Amino acid sequence: MSGVVSSIALTGAAELIVELGGRPDAMARDVGMPIEALSERDIPIRSKHVIRFFELAAARCGARDFGLRLARRQGLQVLGPLWVLIRNAPTVRAALTDLAANFAFYTTSSVVRIEPTRDGVAACYETRSKGVQADVQTIELALGILCLELRRSLGPRWNPVATQFRYSAPADLRSHRALFGDLLLFNQDRNALHIDGAACKQPLAPSSGHVHRVLSRAMRAASGNDTPSEATRVELALRAMLLNAAFDLPAVARELGVRPRTLQLRLSEEGVTFQYLLDRVRLDLAHKYLRESNLSAAEIAELLRFADSSVFSRFMRHQTGATPRTVRRDARLDAA
Repeated sequence: MSGVVSSIALTGAAELIVELGGRPDAMARDVGMPIEALSERDIPIRSKHVIRFFELAAARCGARDFGLRLARRQGLQVLGPLWVLIRNAPTVRAALTDLAANFAFYTTSSVVRIEPTRDGVAACYETRSKGVQADVQTIELALGILCLELRRSLGPRWNPVATQFRYSAPADLRSHRALFGDLLLFNQDRNALHIDGAACKQPLAPSSGHVHRVLSRAMRAASGNDTPSEATRVELALRAMLLNAAFDLPAVARELGVRPRTLQLRLSEEGVTFQYLLDRVRLDLAHKYLRESNLSAAEIAELLRFADSSVFSRFMRHQTGATPRTVRRDARLDAA
């Protein structure tokens, strides 16, 4: 789950840090990232280093809204060919669908999902880099870039219907309101922009159907030669289904279009089990909620589909040797 990303993901970060009075070179060294990645745009770097770099920058520069500031300096151009595909989609909804379906071309350490809502869609984003304990800046950077890109097509007055965050609200929400609008929801079950149905139907201009078709074929061909592992497919399905659907082995197998026994055999060939992947997804989300949200253990247990908080507590003790309360306490001590 570590993943890599091109150093283009750092576009504008060094300049912003300098403006805020920080030292980007020192921060890069401290997270184990090559310093040349701050100035060169095609260096493969570990995604977890990028996530930690953004968190460190926010902390040392005293800028809780670092990710939002950086979003205004970047754009979906950081996605390379995937950005070209998106920009040439016929509608906003088609562009979002392309983004989710092809995001692995950019990185496998983050997940984009498009979920239907009552009137429109929710564009959901989360990181999945092993060992990363805080990712607030990366989440806000990604959602901020997407919101600004949509506003370029939909008009300067457009705002998402709502914006959700898994973590607790900062003391000062002015930067969030300026970028996303007034309906900000924290301590939620996802990180997401909610986009209304009318906006979903709008065209993206300018766009080229020919360019879109050519790039779509190219990406499909490339994905045929570099398909994700069955474990990765199951994990991504679990992250989506854990929120609001059945998520047992038969349900996931149906979602992936295979028989349960076939799925078990494929996972066994990769050296993992379905239960191991389910536990890993739950543990990752549990750490994020305990470290970054104000939700109670009972509320987290409900979100992660445990029977009750006592079952959740036993799960955490078995996985980490610590109770949810201890994990949360240690996170606050680390942040102090």
